[in-house]
Amino acid sequence: MIFFQFLYNLCFPLVFVVLLPLYLPRMFRRGGYRATFFQRLGYFDRITAERIGCGRLWVHAVSVGEIFIALKFINNFRKHHPDSRFILSVTTTTALNIGFEHACLSLEVIASPLDFFFVTNHFLKRFQPAALIMVEGDLWPQRLWRCKKMGIPTALISARLSRRSEKRFKIFRPLVSRLWNLLNFIGFPSKYDQERWSSLGVYGECSQVTGNLKFDQVSSTSMIRLEDDKGVLAALGWKEQEPIFLAGSTAGLAEEEEILKAWLSLKSDIPSLRLVLVPRHAERRHELIALFEKYNVALSLRSRIPLSFADALLLDTTGELQAWYHLASVVFIGKSLGIGGARGGQNLVEPLLLGRPVLVGPFMDNFEPLTSSLLDANAIKLVHGELEIAAVIKWVLSHPKEAAKMRQRAYALLEQDQGSVERTSEYVKKTILQQTSRATFLL
Repeated sequence: MIFFQFLYNLCFPLVFVVLLPLYLPRMFRRGGYRATFFQRLGYFDRITAERIGCGRLWVHAVSVGEIFIALKFINNFRKHHPDSRFILSVTTTTALNIGFEHACLSLEVIASPLDFFFVTNHFLKRFQPAALIMVEGDLWPQRLWRCKKMGIPTALISARLSRRSEKRFKIFRPLVSRLWNLLNFIGFPSKYDQERWSSLGVYGECSQVTGNLKFDQVSSTSMIRLEDDKGVLAALGWKEQEPIFLAGSTAGLAEEEEILKAWLSLKSDIPSLRLVLVPRHAERRHELIALFEKYNVALSLRSRIPLSFADALLLDTTGELQAWYHLASVVFIGKSLGIGGARGGQNLVEPLLLGRPVLVGPFMDNFEPLTSSLLDANAIKLVHGELEIAAVIKWVLSHPKEAAKMRQRAYALLEQDQGSVERTSEYVKKTILQQTSRATFLL
């Protein structure tokens, strides 16, 4: 392990220098890096450093998905321990912007410092965090080594392992297991996740199945709605009782063309069926407009006011997907057909909690084992392309009682994750108390 530490600290700056020219154009293109660049090198202005002080809990999240989990954990922890203070380090600029919206005296949001030994050592000595809590799987060796040496407890919550990482870690299993077992606590979303980490020899000093934090504290009543949904439907020329097929978070023209063809094939049997297409990236509106023109389909754009009469709506705005789930009759989860790079899947929990029948493609790896459990329970439907999408939509709309039973089975499965944030907070608290006396606010 000592040799690996030496090799890691030797190679890290070299790799950083080599990769920097590749990242600089992306940094300037995305913006927001200039204001936090020195934070990434471990340097903080005097006012920020004084505001952070010492003894905060350090929570680390990579991007948007992880930061929402981190914020759930932080809010729950503060509810029980109002005197607790946090540093939330984030990697991407998009997630940083989300974090800044939640920043307050007890929550300082910063750009994640590089894992170079000088940067990490300086950061830990200066701010002396009471613990380091990482979200999902963004583990950095230098942080783990230094925290272990300084007696700072470390925890990994909502531990996630992608198929790609699993294959890579298996090659270096002896090294990975020794490194990751420096963790004092690991919280797994499911038994399935725990078994996959265990196959790599990773157990941590303590590990528990806590449930999926991503799906906890989510309810249909907490989801946003359109301020004037009746007015929006009227502007489109749609009646409230007419069925709506919503395809959410789609990823590429190949997938979207399958969806469009499936919808068109249903129009002869269900002429009142409307389509709402929600691409993952709204800036793709022009190529989607061209796709609909190819099939001579009139298309209304949500970004254009007033809305025009059309059977199909392109939701080319951000922040409204949840609201349209309320109006949908049946939902397809995008990025799941596996064609044109559409793999991995998107969040299927929100429409399920609203009682919407859900269709998914065969590539939902990002939401396993939940997807497989839902399929096994016949709580969602699996489709592979145009013909199956059309057939399942037709079945769902003509069998409302069976569709309602699907909803009930889905909700029963999702209930298992409720309380996972609370359980995780309690385990993290116990870990900190067992390992250190720094966190006086817990006593």
